[in-house]
Amino acid sequence: MIKIDKTGVAVPTILSTNGVTEVNKNNVAFMRGERRFLILNSIYGHPTVKECLITLQNDKCCFCERKVSAGEPGHIEHYRPKGGYKKDDKSKLVRPGYFWLAYDFENLFLSCNKCNTSYKKNYFPLADETKRVTSHVGYIVNEDPLILSPSVDVESHLVFKQEIIKPRNKSIKGKETIKRTGLNRKALADDRLLFLKPYKILANIARGAPSPDKQAAIDLFLELGRKESTFSYMMICNFPDLV
Repeated sequence: MIKIDKTGVAVPTILSTNGVTEVNKNNVAFMRGERRFLILNSIYGHPTVKECLITLQNDKCCFCERKVSAGEPGHIEHYRPKGGYKKDDKSKLVRPGYFWLAYDFENLFLSCNKCNTSYKKNYFPLADETKRVTSHVGYIVNEDPLILSPSVDVESHLVFKQEIIKPRNKSIKGKETIKRTGLNRKALADDRLLFLKPYKILANIARGAPSPDKQAAIDLFLELGRKESTFSYMMICNFPDLV
């Protein structure tokens, strides 16, 4: 994971028009006692929304940092689940979810299919369940989610040791994020290891005595540490002196 900063990014028009209309309708329905809501993929999943997120996230999954469009269409991930939420594996789905955030740009991210549908799903545990916000009249800033948001810096909670990501300083949030987004699933870890191997060798050139390839190696590591590069946080953690 690496921070996705939406500061200054224009909200796609369909979210601020059709999306706001639907949110207002669902808010009224909630006050009437309804707990299930029609949430339209045609709005939050609109091509203009997806293209905006693809550009903003450099076509990378908000969790695993793999390029999305090369192999799959990608999903629009609701960080706070829209229809219902689960605290853990043993709990049942609780409705409603964060229905009033279904079209909120700050709650939407581009995710690969695996991270979204096989792992994150509807999980959204909190450090203190009594602070759970259950409607549009609450204040989500009072919540303390255990799954890290893609919009925050993760350095104090997550760190890579080679290709494996670990909770930093036994961070509970780091541990829960790894578990609920599948950041150490075998296929993903294997891909990261294969990606990492040649750069361990190249690092010796970048750190070594002057040679024809030294500057090119240094420049390559600087590129690999940029937010647009695949697995950039892994590279930052493994080669902090080079990126």
